[in-house]
Amino acid sequence: MTAEPAAAPAHTDSRASWRVLAGCCIVGIFGVTSLYGSTFGLMMLPMQKELGWSRGDITFALTLMTLVGPAILPLVGWVIDHVRLRPLILWGVALQSASLASFGLMQGSVWVYYGLSLVMIFTATGASVLTLSKLLQAWFDKALGRALGILFAVGAVGSIIHPQVVSRVIAHASWREAFFAMAAMSLVFGGVAAWLLLREPPGTARHSPAPAPAGPASPPSSPSSSAPPVSMKAFLKDPLWWKLAVWNMLFGLAAAGTLVHFAALMQDRGLSLAQAATAISLVGAGGFVGNLAAGWLIDHTSASRLARLFVLAPLGATVMLFFGSGLAVAVIAAVLLGMFNAGDHSLSMFLARRYFSAESFGRASATQQVATSLGSGTAPWLMGVVHDRTGSYDVAIMVAIGAFALAAVAAWLLPETRGGTPGTPRVAGTGAPSA
Repeated sequence: MTAEPAAAPAHTDSRASWRVLAGCCIVGIFGVTSLYGSTFGLMMLPMQKELGWSRGDITFALTLMTLVGPAILPLVGWVIDHVRLRPLILWGVALQSASLASFGLMQGSVWVYYGLSLVMIFTATGASVLTLSKLLQAWFDKALGRALGILFAVGAVGSIIHPQVVSRVIAHASWREAFFAMAAMSLVFGGVAAWLLLREPPGTARHSPAPAPAGPASPPSSPSSSAPPVSMKAFLKDPLWWKLAVWNMLFGLAAAGTLVHFAALMQDRGLSLAQAATAISLVGAGGFVGNLAAGWLIDHTSASRLARLFVLAPLGATVMLFFGSGLAVAVIAAVLLGMFNAGDHSLSMFLARRYFSAESFGRASATQQVATSLGSGTAPWLMGVVHDRTGSYDVAIMVAIGAFALAAVAAWLLPETRGGTPGTPRVAGTGAPSA
C-alpha cells in the first residue's frame, strides 16, 4: 500500500495563482537575464570599437559572472527557501536597474567593467528566475509545468523585443544610452508589476513546503524510493544530482557560447547589424514557442524523453552553422537554438522539482545552476579567445557540437523520477510507470 498524496492547498491553481504568474512574467521580461542576456552580442562590436577591448576581453565579463555566481548560488537557494519573496523581488528590481545604468557610465578601464559585472551578479539575484520559480511552485500544483513554461516563454518575449529596441538605440545614439534605456525599462515595468501583482501564498508559513506536482509530475511514493537530499553535502553524495548536473553543464557549455556570439558570428559572415538583430529576435521567438511547448509536454508526457529531444535539435542547428552560411541558415539555426535552449531551461527547473523535495527546491535548483554556470560561464569567453587567436569561429563551433553530443548521452541516463529507471514514461494522472 502507498500513502495518498497530500491534498493541495485551496490557493493552488486558482485565479490568484495566475495573477501572480502574470506579475512574475512581467518581472522576468524586464529582468537582467532577458535584458542583458539577449542584447549582449549587440553591445560587443560598438564597445570594442569605442573602448578598444578585444572580444575576448568583453566576453570574459560573462565568464567572470558565471564563475563567481556559482559561489553565491547555494546561499541564494538557502535564502529563498527561508525568507519572504515579495520584498526580496522588489529590492532585486531596484538594484538590478541601478546596475544596468552603471554600465553606461564606463570609460576605458576593463577592470571597472569586470567590477560592475560582479556587482550585477549580486543585484540580479533578488528578482531572478530562480526566485520567481520558487514563488510559483508555492502557487501551482497540477499546472506547475505550464506555469514554469509560461514564465520562461515570456522571458523569450523579452528576447524578441529587447534586441530590436537596443539595436535602434545603438544606431541612433550609442551603446551607453542603450544601457540607460534597459535600466529604465527594468525599473518602471518590472517594479510596477512586482508591486501590484506579486503576493505570498495565503495562510502558509515562511518556509512551509508546497505540494508535489500532481499527475505525471508526482514522484511515486514507495518504500524503495530514496529520500531526496536537502543540503549541499547531501547533493554531492547523490548520484541523481550528479546525472542532472552533468547534463546541465554540457548543455550550458554547448549552447551559451553559440548564442552569445551568434550576432557577431553572423556579422562576420556578411549579415548586417539589422539582420543579426532579427536573427537574435528569432532566437527569442523560438524560445517562446519552446517554453510553452515544454511546459505543456512536461505536464503530460515523459520529461526524461524530452531531455533527449531538447539536446538533439540544437545539436543539428550547430552542425548547420558549421557547414552553412547566409541568412537562411541563420534563421533556421536561430529558431532551433532558441526553441530548444529555452525549453531546456523549463525542463531543467522542473526536473529539479521532480527529483528533490519542495522545501529544498531553492537549494536544489540553485546547486543545479552551479553546474549549468560552469558550462555556460566558460563557453562565451573560450569562444571569444578562439576567435581572437584563429580569426574565425570554426574550432569553437566544433567544440560546441561535441558538447551537445555528450549532453545527449547524459540525457539518456536521466530517470523519469527519483528511484525510477532511465526514460520510463509516466501515465498522466497515475503514480505508476506506463507499460
